[in-house]
Amino acid sequence: MPDNEVISPQLRDFLPQGAVIEGLLRTLQEGTWVHAYLITGAEGVGKRTLAREMARYLLCTGENRPCGVCEACQQVLNDSHPDMIRVRPGYRVASDLETDRGKHDIIVDTIRELISRVSEHAYEGQVRISIIEQSDRLNQAAQNALLKTLEEPPDNVIFLLLTDTPSALLPTIVSRCRHIALHPWDDAKVEQVVKAYGYSGMKTVQAVHVAAGSIGKALRMAGDDSYWEKRSQIMEQFMNLPDRSSIYGVANKWKDAKDTADELLDILEDMVRIMLLCHNGQGSMDLMSDFPEPWKRMVKEGDNTGIVHLLMGIQTARAKRMSQVTWTAVLERLLLDVMEEKAKWSV
Repeated sequence: MPDNEVISPQLRDFLPQGAVIEGLLRTLQEGTWVHAYLITGAEGVGKRTLAREMARYLLCTGENRPCGVCEACQQVLNDSHPDMIRVRPGYRVASDLETDRGKHDIIVDTIRELISRVSEHAYEGQVRISIIEQSDRLNQAAQNALLKTLEEPPDNVIFLLLTDTPSALLPTIVSRCRHIALHPWDDAKVEQVVKAYGYSGMKTVQAVHVAAGSIGKALRMAGDDSYWEKRSQIMEQFMNLPDRSSIYGVANKWKDAKDTADELLDILEDMVRIMLLCHNGQGSMDLMSDFPEPWKRMVKEGDNTGIVHLLMGIQTARAKRMSQVTWTAVLERLLLDVMEEKAKWSV
């Protein structure tokens, strides 16, 4: 077990993730790290934080690493350390300027630039660290270029590949990395972190429960007033439909929201997830304090059939939105599903 006195608070926070983190911390302390790590896990679970803390540990110039106060530690936190190179879709390696092409991917030119940079000598530290965010967005040519370097890596260079979709990477890339799989956090840990950022109240509790173990998602939800404003609108117009004749009017109001359709569907899914948690006894009914009465009755008195039907309706809406079906038609079908379930529990 690592000596916690020389582990930063951020690294120590990852110890509940289990033996894989204990082993990682031991290799960092002993200097027996490998040249490439694949850090996986759902969005918001802490992949970027872990990568940055690994970099901070390795580049720190203080007596007890990471000290948190030396210039190197501060540079890592500010993404300005010359020996830490960050790669992400749509941006150049050498600056924060957007690329002229490959807006949604990491292109081969970016990887070639990265390889050129890491092949230089270290400026301040003894190692050079490359953090490749959303590495699943490496296009085929970029993956092939990276693979050649992973097969014969430069000395004192560490690659940290971050992704929530490791299946999108070449198996040969995955096989050349040590895998660090981060799992969803329990709600108590998520709530502890969110409260440490100063958030409180029912919105915070709801955010924790629907975040599904993602600290990042819970923080975004808790601090996003626009999310709660839109959620209130959706609650009123989708979940409180008075009758079938209202469907067309509501669909018409949201017909121009096709560019933010994913957000709308995400919020609806968050609401249904709260219903499912309360039905299964994993959440207090206080979480549904702003839901119309029919949904409270469904959760208290019904089985999970209606809730599953709603979840399937949302999934179907996502699929149809990507096809030739018009967004208005998708909305009308989804609203009809909601109306049918609500009618079963209306007095």
